[in-house]
Amino acid sequence: MESAMKSNIAKRGICIIAVSVLAACAQFGKQAPLEEPTVYSLSDGKSASLIQDGWWLQLKDNKLNQLVAQAIQASTDLRIAKARFEQAQAQLGITEAAGKTQIGMSARGVGMYVAPKPASSRIDTDHTLLLANAAVQGSWTFDFWGKNREQIAAVLGRRQAILYEAHQARIELANAVAKQYFIWQALSERQALVQERIDLSEKMQQLVSRRIHANLMPAQSLYPIELVTQQLQLEKTSLEQQIAKVRHALAVLSGNVPGALSGQEPSRMGVVPVVPVNKIHADLLAARPDIAAQKSLLESKLHTVKSTEAEFYPNIELKALAGLGHIDAFNVVRGKTSGMLGIVPAINLPIFTSGALQSKLAGKRAEYNEQVAVYDQTVLNAMRSAADAVVDYQSLQSKQSTWDKMLKISEKSVKNAQGRVRAGLDNGLSALQKQDDMLQVEMQLVQYQSERLIAWSNLNAQLGGGFKTQ
Repeated sequence: MESAMKSNIAKRGICIIAVSVLAACAQFGKQAPLEEPTVYSLSDGKSASLIQDGWWLQLKDNKLNQLVAQAIQASTDLRIAKARFEQAQAQLGITEAAGKTQIGMSARGVGMYVAPKPASSRIDTDHTLLLANAAVQGSWTFDFWGKNREQIAAVLGRRQAILYEAHQARIELANAVAKQYFIWQALSERQALVQERIDLSEKMQQLVSRRIHANLMPAQSLYPIELVTQQLQLEKTSLEQQIAKVRHALAVLSGNVPGALSGQEPSRMGVVPVVPVNKIHADLLAARPDIAAQKSLLESKLHTVKSTEAEFYPNIELKALAGLGHIDAFNVVRGKTSGMLGIVPAINLPIFTSGALQSKLAGKRAEYNEQVAVYDQTVLNAMRSAADAVVDYQSLQSKQSTWDKMLKISEKSVKNAQGRVRAGLDNGLSALQKQDDMLQVEMQLVQYQSERLIAWSNLNAQLGGGFKTQ
């Protein structure tokens, strides 16, 4: 009977303690609701999944491949991402350690000489006091409410976001290098065509000069041709200036000084690969690293909110101490050594915090809602840039047949004029003019091909650059 009564008393005591603990938990207070990311509807199908990682390699241009590789290796953005990842990794170690056993060791000693020495009627005292102790300390914090688990998950989310941001930086860098390289190719080929036009113009001047000397043409007939020659010289100089600037841009992008590419020439423009994409589809949202990064940050913010909520509940900690102590006091206590063992449980109840916890939670929830808005805007921007890239690529692709027809017409016009010269029906001036017209078409075609390559590269980049989530 007595044992049953003791058992009932113990049970009641435990219940009272449990109720007291729960009653001691702080209240969340009035908090703003957590928002949900907007769900954007896109049709099913493949668009981003058609893109390959390292899309520029399809052109098989060694010069371009080398520049992209150098740019990625020397990128300051990627170096920053690496440093941020290492910081996140270190923070993860700190956070994980907080939930594990903490053990430390301490040793202390005190020695004193006192004069005069303490007096005693029974013992012959001395002048010295010696105190020393050594102890091993351990502590454990029980993560009943998941505070530390949520903090670890938050750090993991931030670390993953950094990796995705590094992927995005790599894609943007490769696209920037490819764009400058395609511009460089177009400028170099246009420069060569301008030189051909200058050579033709000089031939026209010679032909007209002979006809003027033969009194077959008036002297003023030479002026328009000379004017065109000077204009072409100016255009050639302008192209040289633009080529120098593009070389500088590519050199700096690849981690070199601006003049590192001086005197070098690009390869000739290759054929633009075909990407069978006519619009963006739902797979885009899982194929862009910038979206994946913001999603990881969103999940990290949610774990931070849950970790903050766990602070409203009691925190239970257990500490243990074991060691030895020694005392030698004035010959009264002589060489006394004793052991120490202590276990100290502690509970922290957040009863009165003057609204600090509620304010902290409100701040974390506001940060989460802010991240929801950032995520939504990132998705919108990604969809727009991808849709624009598809439109640009398709529009330029549809013009290819028209440009082919224009070039063929120009070639036929030149052949016809040359035939008339051979037949003695023309003096050759018209044939040279037709060649110049064809060269102008070729210059425009070179610019068009460059724009197609730029649009193709941008399409690959905006559709995720072949990124795959882990």
